[in-house]
Amino acid sequence: MPHVTIPDAFAHAPMAYAGQHLAPAMTAALNGLSQAVHQHSILPLRVYEAARARIAEINGCLLCQQYRPTADIPGGTAVGDRGPAPDEALYADVSSWRTSPVYSERERVAIDFAERFALTPDALGYDEEFWTRAKALFSEAELYDLTISVASCLAAGRVSHVLGFDQISCSVGEALQDWGFVAVQPAVE
Repeated sequence: MPHVTIPDAFAHAPMAYAGQHLAPAMTAALNGLSQAVHQHSILPLRVYEAARARIAEINGCLLCQQYRPTADIPGGTAVGDRGPAPDEALYADVSSWRTSPVYSERERVAIDFAERFALTPDALGYDEEFWTRAKALFSEAELYDLTISVASCLAAGRVSHVLGFDQISCSVGEALQDWGFVAVQPAVE
């Protein structure tokens, strides 16, 4: 159940209502960041998705945990030319990323980064051992991309979960539409 009042006409689309009526300019900015990350990230899809999946778990966002870029973004704009799509094992093992054989070293560092970014950002900023390892595996552009991508996922997923928007019974595609990737109108009575 949403934690802000949603009119009945928008009961199926609380994110659309909030975005259109409660804070349109801020929602547009958050959506713009999310869309830019999905459309312009230079990270390989498996690396990006490993980090995003861990953020989804940390946030507790049910929609984010169900999201799969190859199925949920029309036209594959989240996939493009970014390497193979993740299999379900990538998503299933993200909690045990330290020991699971599913992940490459770059994927592990991306998950580690995402987890620390979400839970212990102060310590992450000063962990030179981590940064030495990350810089050996990622270019400067990739590290910046990873930071912006994780920040975007953290923000959007927390808004969705904290306000209870992820509790609405709808598909991930419908939720993306509600959030503003595609305009949604109220139901006609």
